[in-house]
Amino acid sequence: MRRRFNVILAALLVFAGGAVVSFGSATAADGARRLAADILVAAGDAGRLARPGIQDLHRRGLRERIAGTLAVLPLSLKQAGGRSQGRIEDARAALAAGDAVRLSGVLAGLTAAYPFSVRGLLPADGRPAAVAGAKALHERLCAGCHDAPDLEVDRPAWNLSALARSMPPGEFAARMVVGVKGERLMAMDNPLTDAEISALIGYYLAAPPSQ
Repeated sequence: MRRRFNVILAALLVFAGGAVVSFGSATAADGARRLAADILVAAGDAGRLARPGIQDLHRRGLRERIAGTLAVLPLSLKQAGGRSQGRIEDARAALAAGDAVRLSGVLAGLTAAYPFSVRGLLPADGRPAAVAGAKALHERLCAGCHDAPDLEVDRPAWNLSALARSMPPGEFAARMVVGVKGERLMAMDNPLTDAEISALIGYYLAAPPSQ
């Protein structure tokens, strides 16, 4: 019955366009890491909202993704034994008011309270055999969307090599951990191991942004 409830909850959250937190089979450590990754990704998105020059379409997509994460955080924090409801309400208020600077500050505070562990992910695995395997993984799982992103949608699947170079390593690692989970098109756990993610990061840092 509990497993069925978790599946239904995940489906509802995906249709709502928010981030999905899985509790059924994940260990406590996995859940805590996923929580920290979601917060760090939301903080990164908030930082981008505060920058000038973002297309309105993409700005809307960032707001929607942050709103989805904030909608699920109380539940995931409860599962992790956390107490940050006041900060979440502050973040929601800042998002509703369009105050990207304040929102970024609130989420930065949450990242400090729930730091994302890069253990097993960074430093990136740049060994030739690992990078070769990562290239094959990218071509099989990621290239179809990320190598030629559709910029006419609100949440483009940005080029991963370019992203790896444009943001702090820990944030990019968190985005790799979050992966496809929580997006509207796919509701699944990230199928990649830490070793595979580390090798993929190494591949993206070594590959030209066009690949």
